[in-house]
Amino acid sequence: MNNSQGRILEDMIMGAARIYEQEGKLVLHKESEPFRVVKNLDRARGRAEVQFTAKAQPDFIGCLKGGRLIAFEAKYTQKDHIKQAVVTPTQAAMLERYHKAGAAAFVCCGIGTGWELSYFMVPWKAWRDMKESYGHKYASADDLAMYEIKADTVVRFLEYKNPKTSRAENNPFCLVTL
Repeated sequence: MNNSQGRILEDMIMGAARIYEQEGKLVLHKESEPFRVVKNLDRARGRAEVQFTAKAQPDFIGCLKGGRLIAFEAKYTQKDHIKQAVVTPTQAAMLERYHKAGAAAFVCCGIGTGWELSYFMVPWKAWRDMKESYGHKYASADDLAMYEIKADTVVRFLEYKNPKTSRAENNPFCLVTL
């Protein structure tokens, strides 16, 4: 269930990306997992045995208006909290590299189901330092409240709900004219 919900989250992110691109705010694309087909199982149905060929990039990479690179991973859980470990060591290493190079690096996550579903755009540094910030290696929707983003038919990952977060100096979106 989390996997299919994760795909829906990615589709909702791309819906917002199309809107933002039309508004001239960013260009974003979904990274594909690098793989090669090892064996065709049912070509008519698009089924194959594959082998991943390289370490994965973050799910989304793009450029914000003004030239700053943005890279983020998308994760979803039906539980009331999300574990830091849902970002794999390889994904974490790539987000850290982007962060150190000056990119806006994030984890965009959905927590919950139904009316209790909320979305968050968590800066990589906050995600990476989760244990120090919250005392454990997971975060609840309450823990991440300052990073909650707007969502309707799309996940508006550039739009924090909390006006204080939107204006915070450490908010990378404040560095560009949106």
